[in-house]
Amino acid sequence: MLKDKITTPILLLVFNRPEKTKRVFDVIKNVQPKKLYIAADAPRSHVSSDADNCSSVRAIVSQIDWDCDAKFLFHKKNLGCSLAGKTAWDWFFDQEEEMIFIEDDGLVSVSFFAFCQEMLEIYRNDTQIAYIGGVNYGPKYGNSSYFFSRLPAATYCMATWKRVYDLYDYRMESYKSIRGMDSFRNKFSNKFEFDFFSEKFDSYVINGGNTYDIQMIYLVYKYEMYSIVPNINLASNIGLDSGANNNLAPDSARAIKLGNRPRFELTKIVHPDLVELDHKFDMEYFRVRVLYGESWTSAIFRFYICKYLRPAYRAILKKPLEFLGLR
Repeated sequence: MLKDKITTPILLLVFNRPEKTKRVFDVIKNVQPKKLYIAADAPRSHVSSDADNCSSVRAIVSQIDWDCDAKFLFHKKNLGCSLAGKTAWDWFFDQEEEMIFIEDDGLVSVSFFAFCQEMLEIYRNDTQIAYIGGVNYGPKYGNSSYFFSRLPAATYCMATWKRVYDLYDYRMESYKSIRGMDSFRNKFSNKFEFDFFSEKFDSYVINGGNTYDIQMIYLVYKYEMYSIVPNINLASNIGLDSGANNNLAPDSARAIKLGNRPRFELTKIVHPDLVELDHKFDMEYFRVRVLYGESWTSAIFRFYICKYLRPAYRAILKKPLEFLGLR
């Protein structure tokens, strides 16, 4: 099992889940990083249990009993998931050039840290690479320890550089000006991929959202960058339950498929010969990673039915007599 001395700064983002935070923090204590940044959002005023839970979380992450340069950002006012994450990244990259990032529901393997540290060093100056992931969703490619994908790493456990964060557009202000350009559309593998993500980009730009990973997807496509994906799974999302900051039902097919996945350990890292993207494989990875294994036929049919026909049906149901010409 890889367990190098971890000198790369780690940022841990926590909030109100003491049991999960302890499991995640125990792995960090195991590797004893030299630099650790911890950002904690404040309790929500309308949730009575937050005060005690947030206090317990802060007590857990303050138990640093090894030689470590630790820094804390404990908010006094609740910012919410999205802004708390973005604020933590701003705070971190004001002081550091590269980061290993973990959320309080990202339970990682011990070798995840050494893997990220080596990738950060090797690809430090390669502007093709945006993010280093810890999650493998099932597909494996080649004989190396990792492969390249257009899709970004899972937010809850990944690594990146300040050079990438400098490109991060939190409010996606540049999106409106490039959305209709062929040069932007051509960066997607096909029309469906463009339409699929554009719907998410449109929704965020118009309505906002409690997210900071849609912006990562936008960044990767906008600048035609790649992410690194390990060929074995190094991280598990232990937070897809009723306490999560998403609207995912714990018993949903997606939560069952993505949550609490088995983790493994790397014993060595084998590098590919070239930094290149296999577009055919990446389409299959998109189907598994983004469409959660749904067939192309089913996913495409469902997407366009929802996008174009449902609004028309809703209009018909609201004014059926007008539609029939009877009023």
